[in-house]
Amino acid sequence: MKRLLALILAAFTLILAALPVSAQEEATGPSTLVVHEVDARQSTTRVSLLADSYDFAPEGVAIEENGESLAPSRISTASQTSAPREIVFVVDANSALTAGDVFESVRDQLSVEIAKLPRGTTVSVISAGLVATVVVEPTSNLQQAASSVKNMRQSRATSLFEAIRVAGGLLSDDSSAYQTVMVFSGTVDPGSSIDPLAAAQTMISKRAQMVAFRYQAGDDRLSEIIDVVGGLTVGTSDPDAVGEVLQSAVVAASDRIIVEFAGVETSQERGDTKIVIDGASVSFSYPGQRLTTSIAGLAPLEAGSVGGLGILQNTMGFYALLALAFVSVGLAVFSFGSIFASGETSLEGLINRYSGEGDGVLDDEESAIVQTALVKRAVEMSENFAEDRGFLAKVEGMLERARLPLRPGEAMSIYVAGIFFSAVVGFILIGGLIGMVIMGAMSAFIMIGAVQFKAKRRIRKFESQLPDTLQLLAGTLRAGYSLPQGLEAVSHEISDPMGFELRRGMTEARLGRELEDALSGIADRLESADFAWVVMAIGIQREVGGNLNELLMTVSDTMVARERLKGEVAALTAEGKMSAIMLGGMPPVLGLAMWVMNRDYMNQLFITGMGNALLGGAVVSSLIGFVWMKKVITVNV
Repeated sequence: MKRLLALILAAFTLILAALPVSAQEEATGPSTLVVHEVDARQSTTRVSLLADSYDFAPEGVAIEENGESLAPSRISTASQTSAPREIVFVVDANSALTAGDVFESVRDQLSVEIAKLPRGTTVSVISAGLVATVVVEPTSNLQQAASSVKNMRQSRATSLFEAIRVAGGLLSDDSSAYQTVMVFSGTVDPGSSIDPLAAAQTMISKRAQMVAFRYQAGDDRLSEIIDVVGGLTVGTSDPDAVGEVLQSAVVAASDRIIVEFAGVETSQERGDTKIVIDGASVSFSYPGQRLTTSIAGLAPLEAGSVGGLGILQNTMGFYALLALAFVSVGLAVFSFGSIFASGETSLEGLINRYSGEGDGVLDDEESAIVQTALVKRAVEMSENFAEDRGFLAKVEGMLERARLPLRPGEAMSIYVAGIFFSAVVGFILIGGLIGMVIMGAMSAFIMIGAVQFKAKRRIRKFESQLPDTLQLLAGTLRAGYSLPQGLEAVSHEISDPMGFELRRGMTEARLGRELEDALSGIADRLESADFAWVVMAIGIQREVGGNLNELLMTVSDTMVARERLKGEVAALTAEGKMSAIMLGGMPPVLGLAMWVMNRDYMNQLFITGMGNALLGGAVVSSLIGFVWMKKVITVNV
């Protein structure tokens, strides 16, 4: 009987001894490796790796550096050393995650995983709800932390990047600690106005890594942080798989693989290294005698394929495209110059430009810009398009007021070409679609603004010349000139733009147009109410009779007195205008200054419902006050 019991006990012992071997055979090694840091300051290079699994066989580790195979001098994990480990969990607590019980699954599974972490691990938990709330302060009491996680509640918003900023502050200043921030993101953060990299600044300074679990893509701006600090991204769109994926993410955040080998020893050397662990591999480059944590610094320096526009990756190609852009702009400037320099600048030359047969332009007087058939076709298409849309007359009137010797079709063709060339320059200098849109929009507004500015300046000068013109015209009438003779004489004595417009009007009158209609055309063309009153006064005098000389002097004196009154009103309302500008501009300027000095304080206006309401009320009140002040200080003369 004793012998039988001994045989049974021996068989049971053999079965127990075989279990670890079977488990080891069935275990799967890591499939993803990420370099945390490389310490090459000693004779032995020490590499810290983040992995999705830390169950691997040491004999499955292979190292190749600068084309040579190296044998690792030591392979271990952080859990096998005395180095402290810190994990900060950031959990998206948006109430939108109620569907499918996603938030409950994350909360319950996280509580279980925290309780299973290795002893000595320091844990913190932050709820990224309406505001970033620290649920668990840094503690090594895992059971207490797990219990606190079960009490997390949802919120109606997400402040994910604010929570990441707080997470960086919870990490200790111990440079020997392995620190990780694990983020669960299930929604896009609309509340935080913090830049992702600014939120992760503390993480970067403390050499912490990130493990991101993105449910249904989450907030894709997390990739900006991972690109800088390094780490892993896992995800799922299946609510039933949330617990399983979260478990793997916590495993990745809870440990490190430490590989030591005899690498490069001097700062003049560079190690181009590849580490393979059970089939998973990672390549990186590092300089000797340095502690390297920058992901950009650890990127492999091997030559690879150039993505996107490869010519922009080459210095000569970039400068070639830049030169092409400047040549294009130069051609556009030359086109403008050709328009303004071609043909006669006299009034007859300008009229001849539009008085030919056939298509309305004399062949001998055509500008250089419309010589080619291609450009002619573009001009015709532009004119037809403008005419069909009903703004051909508006474009023509704008060109007339600014005195630009262009047909509407020519102006619109140049306008479109300018936008196109500016978009090309924006694509080269700024890059991408954003650069094209910015430069194209700026070009569109600048060209229209330049024409309008030129037109308004010309109209102001025209109206400022009107009193002197009327006095000069009255003097010619007193000298015995008729009204047409007086206008002809004044047109050659007074400077532009008044002289040009009067000469044009008299030319139209000589060609058969009624004098009053020709003068009315000037008023309509320049949109001058003052000149329209003068024409009206002349028309009434010609119908009912009277002394035109005295009438013109009276109108002139009235305009001079009105201009004087306008100046007095402007002087008296200057203080009110300055007060309106100061009071209207103070809230946004002061708000911007406060946001720069204390972003957390001002961000409450953007991430909370009460803050949004107060901000909206402030904007509406400011607009009402500004409009009210403008009404008070605006006096029509």
